[in-house]
Amino acid sequence: MGRLRPIEPLSEPLADGVVAVRFRRESDLHAIGAASHDSETRRWLDDTPMDEAARSTSMSQVEEAWRTGQAAPLVIADAMTEEPTGIINLQFQTDDVATIAYSVFPAHRGRGIAPRAVQLVVAWALYDLGLTRILLEAAAENTASVRVAEKCQFQRIDSRVEASAEGHHTMVVFACTKN
Repeated sequence: MGRLRPIEPLSEPLADGVVAVRFRRESDLHAIGAASHDSETRRWLDDTPMDEAARSTSMSQVEEAWRTGQAAPLVIADAMTEEPTGIINLQFQTDDVATIAYSVFPAHRGRGIAPRAVQLVVAWALYDLGLTRILLEAAAENTASVRVAEKCQFQRIDSRVEASAEGHHTMVVFACTKN
């Protein structure tokens, strides 16, 4: 599924003075690739680590995601230096519903970056893109991600048990809707 129309890439970053969320750049790929090999990142995300082949096609895949309306892959950056500090992505279910996923790079964790980025993207998605609902799924054991959902005023709406390489874990589903 996805949107029936393309998503217009951000012309200006979404920013709050501390973090900026912006379109992905070729220059971000080294940091994204390095973080994709981090054990904590690997524990919670299904994505395979980025190798050289994936890196070479990454930007064309980003552009295709925007063009087809499937997703809005973005980078979280330091608002002052523009150094990439994480990634954040909207994956469109329909024209008005998307899921949000994010990962903060290891050296930048514990600084409140994820909630700031999520709040910026949620406001943009609900008010500029016209979405009515954004879903966030997190493993119950991923306390950092659950805290992000709660800090960003997402409401817990469901849970389910999923199999993983480590056994079974409970996925908690949160939702944020336009008021």
